[in-house]
Amino acid sequence: MGKPKRSRLRPRGQAALPAVLLVCGVITEIAITGTLIAFVLSSSGLGERLSSQALAAAKAGIQDAFAKIAIDKNFNAPGGYTFSVDSRSVQVFVTKGINTDNIISIGTALNHQRKLEAVLLVDQNTGKVDLKSITEIQ
Repeated sequence: MGKPKRSRLRPRGQAALPAVLLVCGVITEIAITGTLIAFVLSSSGLGERLSSQALAAAKAGIQDAFAKIAIDKNFNAPGGYTFSVDSRSVQVFVTKGINTDNIISIGTALNHQRKLEAVLLVDQNTGKVDLKSITEIQ
């Protein structure tokens, strides 16, 4: 018996497998990076929108308290009251001073909060109510 014959065929395709795997890996990395960038950009836009909605809710709280004070000059809510605007919540605190009322309104949209403080000038004789200032506080 003699030696078995060796095939003189050269192995083909052995280099193709690592090249295909490398290309697939690069494509996967690009897809993951693109998804991550899209998520971050959409999250930052959502955060800005929620912050804006919280500010609008806080402004609504100032307007609500202003209307209540205009109707009842002795209106006072140091313990605060709450209401909702759409799906946003608002907490309003009203404290009376001498010829001034202070309103603190906290608007909340999901986990974003904005807080506004308004100072009203209230003339007890004429019943006139004027808005002196609105400032955002931390």
